Amino acid sequence: MSELEDRFAEAVAAIGGVLKRHGFRKKRYVWTRVGDGIVHEIDVQRSHGNSAGSVRFYVNARAYVAEFDRAIGRAVPDDLTRANAQFETRFEEVSDWPTDRVDVERDADALGTALPAAIEQVAAYLDGITDAPSLARTLLDNGYVLDDDLFAWHCATGRSSEAAAQFAAARERFGDEDRWPRLAALFDETAEKYGVPLP
Repeated sequence: MSELEDRFAEAVAAIGGVLKRHGFRKKRYVWTRVGDGIVHEIDVQRSHGNSAGSVRFYVNARAYVAEFDRAIGRAVPDDLTRANAQFETRFEEVSDWPTDRVDVERDADALGTALPAAIEQVAAYLDGITDAPSLARTLLDNGYVLDDDLFAWHCATGRSSEAAAQFAAARERFGDEDRWPRLAALFDETAEKYGVPLP
């Protein structure tokens, strides 16, 4: 094994050490934590541009909440780890890690310090997703204003003011684009299905 691969293994071990303390179980480069109808997942994704002289990787975080899918009429699999995550982000978006990837050579000094600290922050962020309402807030906080499922959940659970706010935010952000009439029609269709008025 090369020195760079040794550093990659060191980084993976550091990540795993943090996540094990938070109740995650590891399978290759994927760590999963399953709760009561909730799945939190963190994985390491090696860069396609890696070579003998360069090893880089990304860290992704995901969450799935069965209650959210049930509310919008979507089937929930018996094995929740096979469900499609409703929320996904890169770890630098929810931690203090300064770049969009980890370079095991450039970041060698951080692999045992700043990297585990960033993973702690990611785990803490996922800790905040405990049910469908907290998932919905997380989606909105991360700019998911065009998310059809989020809008359907607002409508299906009687949150008409939140549905209207999501629609208004989407119109503010994307209303000048050529595709807006098509997007607006999708909002209208879902709102009509649940009897929710839109502004």
